[in-house]
Amino acid sequence: MPKIDITALDRELKQGKRRPVYFIVGEEGYLAHAALASIKEALGAGDGGAAEVVSFTAQEASPEDVIGALRTVPMLGARPVVVIRGGEALAKERKAAISDALAEYLSKPLDCATLIVVAEKMDGRTRLMQLAEKSGAIVECRRLYDDKVPAWINMQVKRNGRQISMEAAKFLAEMVGNDLGQISGAIDRIVLYIGDRKAVDLKDVEAAVADTHQRDVFDLTDAVGERRLSRALSYLHNLIQNGQPPPLILHMLARHFRMLSKAREISGRTSDRTEMAKYIGVNPFYLQGYLDQSQNFSRSELRGSFAVLHRCDREIKSSRMPKERVIERAIVALVEKKDAAR
Repeated sequence: MPKIDITALDRELKQGKRRPVYFIVGEEGYLAHAALASIKEALGAGDGGAAEVVSFTAQEASPEDVIGALRTVPMLGARPVVVIRGGEALAKERKAAISDALAEYLSKPLDCATLIVVAEKMDGRTRLMQLAEKSGAIVECRRLYDDKVPAWINMQVKRNGRQISMEAAKFLAEMVGNDLGQISGAIDRIVLYIGDRKAVDLKDVEAAVADTHQRDVFDLTDAVGERRLSRALSYLHNLIQNGQPPPLILHMLARHFRMLSKAREISGRTSDRTEMAKYIGVNPFYLQGYLDQSQNFSRSELRGSFAVLHRCDREIKSSRMPKERVIERAIVALVEKKDAAR
């Protein structure tokens, strides 16, 4: 059985596939915890469930205790599940006895029992790991690359019985980064925010999560909209120093210029302020600010702002230049006047 990641594990558990052996290996503790929880849930471990869990640490476990627990059928025919934590200790010479016992067990594991070993790191060349891969599954819990985070977000949202748009998942990943614990907390806030609704979109993420980061970002976007360069750069530097993710800052700048463009468009079509606010997508209380700022830019400048922001996005992802400098240059380009035609 090839090595699998948590997404593949989740998929096969949902398909009803159960293995007699799982080695959960990797330094991403949140993923390891999630993988263990998923396996135990699928096996029915817990109060009144179809499995009975016995836990050991590799430091303290003895061959007799571990193998005995695997071969002992609990009362009422429940499935025995043995969890060994700190599995990296199995590689130590003084733990050779239990490693040998586990290797012998893995050569012919019981289908009616489940062994789960959790470790931050294990040498895949050892006989123990080779037998684990042959008789069960090695679940790799490496830190996710940034491009894998949206798929993980999608999986976690589905666990909560909801669906999330790819746009919203990507934005959440950009805003929070690849800290899976923080992302999980953000998903919990989003689920609480949408209530009984099943679908999560970009506006839900902005409202439930981004708003906790946005007060200072709004100061920045307003300064840019007012074409106050020194003030805008001062806000930018404060945001970066306080740990605000550059992709979130860029997202909010793009959002602000979309709204300014809409404000410029609608202001010449109607005087109905309720209709104007609805078209722009803002609370009527904030309408005048967007209308005023939209007049600070010509129509060609507003159109050109998206080329500036798009270039900034590419450079943040590919340039060796510090991200703060990339956004700083974009802000200068946005604020400086380009033409006199209104």
